[in-house]
Amino acid sequence: MVGDLFLAQADAIIAAQNAVVAAESLGVGSCYIGDITEKYEYHRELLKLPQFVVPSAMLCFGYPTGQQMDRPKPPRFQVADIVHENGYCMEKANAMDTMLALRTERSREELEQWLVRFCDFKWNSEFSREMSRSCAAMLRHWCGEKE
Repeated sequence: MVGDLFLAQADAIIAAQNAVVAAESLGVGSCYIGDITEKYEYHRELLKLPQFVVPSAMLCFGYPTGQQMDRPKPPRFQVADIVHENGYCMEKANAMDTMLALRTERSREELEQWLVRFCDFKWNSEFSREMSRSCAAMLRHWCGEKE
């Protein structure tokens, strides 16, 4: 039963990405809103969601402003450095901190401090704890467990 949830969410996100690609071809911008996975009980009530319907993704669409179109885009890592073929490559994984240090122009020590601050902001924050709590509640509701 839980496998059905993960499969359905993957299908929904694939469909959302197809909508993003189609919109972009028409000059329409998009933005995924990850907050839909927070406050599950609120969203369930607001959207009147039955047991086997969960919010997998939320997208906003609109026409980008000139400022958004003209802003410099951050550089991307080389595909060959981050794509793993036929298995997970530990050599590439172990080189990622070096790539990040070069990208951010930080020393190893500065990078480690930056990563600790980023981790505190991203994963050790109230936002992250609520998202994890909410996703667990979503899963319990899907499985028919009492709240």
